[in-house]
Amino acid sequence: MVVQARVLGPELDWLEDDTEESLLGTMWHQRIIVSTVNSLTRYNRQAERGWIIGNQLMLIIPRQSGARPYQPSPDIFIHTATDFPPDQPSLRVTDYGPPVLALEICSPSTARQHDLDTINPDAKPQVYGRIGVLEYLVYDPTDTIIRERPGIRAWHAGPDGRYVPWLAGADGRWHSRLGISFGVEGILLRVYDPEGRVIPNNEDMDAIVAAREALLAYQEQQLAEREAQIAQQDAQLAEREARIVALEAQLRRQRGE
Repeated sequence: MVVQARVLGPELDWLEDDTEESLLGTMWHQRIIVSTVNSLTRYNRQAERGWIIGNQLMLIIPRQSGARPYQPSPDIFIHTATDFPPDQPSLRVTDYGPPVLALEICSPSTARQHDLDTINPDAKPQVYGRIGVLEYLVYDPTDTIIRERPGIRAWHAGPDGRYVPWLAGADGRWHSRLGISFGVEGILLRVYDPEGRVIPNNEDMDAIVAAREALLAYQEQQLAEREAQIAQQDAQLAEREARIVALEAQLRRQRGE
């Protein structure tokens, strides 16, 4: 597949690659990433979208100077390429084009200026905009970086291709051109399908399975108790029938029969 090359100019040469230390984050950070990827993967499979759901997968972005490419690893991205090998450790934007959507989850332990500067348009949002990422959303569950609730700042490409603020809809969710939307529930970033239904993550599915198992156990207990009651009633009925037979035999003897 031939893709128009998108490169970063010298004004962004200061940007450093993401590293293992900057990606690890807190337990919240990792839990939110896993939860969001779970939901996106479930929707991708059920809706047969064929998306690539990148989970801290490296992007390789060329520089205008010919120097070593910039290699960020967004916490999550969605790419619509259908010919990308699923076992690849990185994605070259010159080969496959940019993702449609990039998501970053803020964490104090990963708070580096170029990653989490959600105010300065010349920071990471500008990078994603320049390479053609149509939507970029940053979520902060900690209240330490994005102070306004629910802790989301986002941008998307405007009519001229430049990033403009991506605001929440009347329902309080950020609606993507991919058809899905994002909102916050507790500390989690939740994903909604085009009909506005929350897409379960693995925690939801575990809770559903646990609830079904509890219901099944309760039903089995009720059935066992009912069978015990029936058995007791059968025993009582057999005992009464035995007494009747005995009384009838006694009556016949008294009659000399």
